[in-house]
Amino acid sequence: MLEKAKQILKQYWGYDDFRPDQKRVVSSILEKKDTLALLPTGGGKSICYQVPGLLQDGIVIVISPLIALMNDQVSALKERKIPAISINSNMGFKEVLIALENTIYGKYKFLYVSPERVAGELFQQKLADMNVAFFAIDEAHCISQWGSDFRPSYLKLNILREIKPEAPILALTASAPPKVVTDIYEYLNLKSTQFIQGDFERKNLSYYFIKTDNKDNRIKQILTKNKNASSIVYGYTRKDAREFSKWLSKNGLPSNFYHGGLTYEEREKARLSWMDNTFPIMCATNAFGMGIDKPDVKFVLHQNLPLSIDAYYQEAGRAGRNGQKAWAITLFNDSDLIDLKHRLKLSFPEIKEIKRVYKSLSSIYNLAPGTGKNRSFPFEIGAFCQRYNLKPITVFSSIKFLEKEGLVNLSDSARTPSKIHIRVSQQELYSYGIRDKFIGKTIEILLRSYSGLFDDYGTINETLLAQRIQIERQQVVKHFRLLAKMKLIVYHEQTDSPWIFFSEEILTESNLRISPENYHHLKKLAEDRLDTFIELLTETTTCRNQMLMDYFGIKNTKECGICDVCLANRKAKYSGEKYEKITRQIITLSEQRAAYGKMIETFPENEREDATEVISFLRDEGKI
Repeated sequence: MLEKAKQILKQYWGYDDFRPDQKRVVSSILEKKDTLALLPTGGGKSICYQVPGLLQDGIVIVISPLIALMNDQVSALKERKIPAISINSNMGFKEVLIALENTIYGKYKFLYVSPERVAGELFQQKLADMNVAFFAIDEAHCISQWGSDFRPSYLKLNILREIKPEAPILALTASAPPKVVTDIYEYLNLKSTQFIQGDFERKNLSYYFIKTDNKDNRIKQILTKNKNASSIVYGYTRKDAREFSKWLSKNGLPSNFYHGGLTYEEREKARLSWMDNTFPIMCATNAFGMGIDKPDVKFVLHQNLPLSIDAYYQEAGRAGRNGQKAWAITLFNDSDLIDLKHRLKLSFPEIKEIKRVYKSLSSIYNLAPGTGKNRSFPFEIGAFCQRYNLKPITVFSSIKFLEKEGLVNLSDSARTPSKIHIRVSQQELYSYGIRDKFIGKTIEILLRSYSGLFDDYGTINETLLAQRIQIERQQVVKHFRLLAKMKLIVYHEQTDSPWIFFSEEILTESNLRISPENYHHLKKLAEDRLDTFIELLTETTTCRNQMLMDYFGIKNTKECGICDVCLANRKAKYSGEKYEKITRQIITLSEQRAAYGKMIETFPENEREDATEVISFLRDEGKI
């Protein structure tokens, strides 16, 4: 079967063979075993379920909390002529029903679904009638309260085992400390599980933590010395990203910026200009990262600090995926440490503020108590904050806490393309078009351009249709809105907004109980995670890589030799007069672009071993 899997891999993805960890996961799934795979960022997780899925009867159900990721993967599968669909929290009841019924009838090979939809009665009813090859649960660490991304909807995924006890489960995550791994086993009820852990140790990645009161200039020095190197500079706010990008560009370092407040088109333009190295430096918030697979990133620089080791490791790990030497450099000062603790405090608003945000959410969407369950709406945080006089950090943090209580879910910002489903017969639609020749032309070109709209919701592109009809895009939108008003079609317009999904019926203020015990428990966990990160940040004697591996449960790791701590220890070793003379000579030869062999030959026999060590040290330190 593995040979057939390699043929599928070559046919659809163009690769000759799997990576070693991918091969182990694919083999386990083909043997129909429950599997827990910890594959670091960039480890090619999607191939682990897409390839074996094409070799087995039945559909593969992929559970993911990330709408943008689901959309991207469905689009990529469709481009390869592989039938796939996603069901997420921004779809209405009718759209979900049609998608599920078409899945039962075998129209799709891959069904992507958000964990909130899995918890719904409709999905569970339809799941019983599906022929399921296996389940793939992405971001499986979300099942654990020990992690920073806990989502109560994941706790309900054990229903999959009850409804389809014979279907294997593949649980996937990029990183998970031991406590989280234990929770994944327990809550997903994994049996006779094959545990596959990728290599978390990035031997080519040098972790640097630099304490400085002039972060901007240090970053400029690093990037100037390595001009045109592909780099990411992470800041905390949208303003940080925008302003720092402008400052770098003004100082001769071409850069662009990326954050969640940009439109889809603006984000794509920025991403592509970075991917093709038109602007080799990307200044970004943590919104930049998901689905980014650029192998030649040489530097990931943190201008501001993340709140946990998990977030840091994921962001730092975007450097050096091609196996070449790369640096993850974090710059900080004493005020940053104070700011970290202040940000943590802000991320836990008082319970009365959380209740106020919940009440405002029900108000803005006109949802009365007892209604709203499984309904979703586009969410514009700026307009929401302005209307209710709330701070964005309070709103965002409150919603995160309401998510942990299982009441709402805020999706990631993702471009949701326009969709149409025709509610009437073709004859009825055409008869209306005869009465209005302009709308009639739009209907005619729509039906010529897209098939299956009478049976299912179909993704459409108004700009493309406008070009074919030879009218303005807004006129096409106007026609579709009118047809929707006449109840001839269902029309969901494109949006770049995140969506708010109500997992439960709206509660009255008296019935809304935020558990103080749960609140303080989660706060203590967050404080512990922050303390662990600060320990990593401020430690000056232990190898950074050893500390990271220990956090992820990987013991007895050797010193990396290339982090700032290891290099400082090596520098102390090479600080004597003899080594200083060798260092000066090597740097001079390097400036003359002498080859490695030529450098060594310039030293007498009794100094060549020392020269070899110094060359290695200077290279690791980035001085030659």
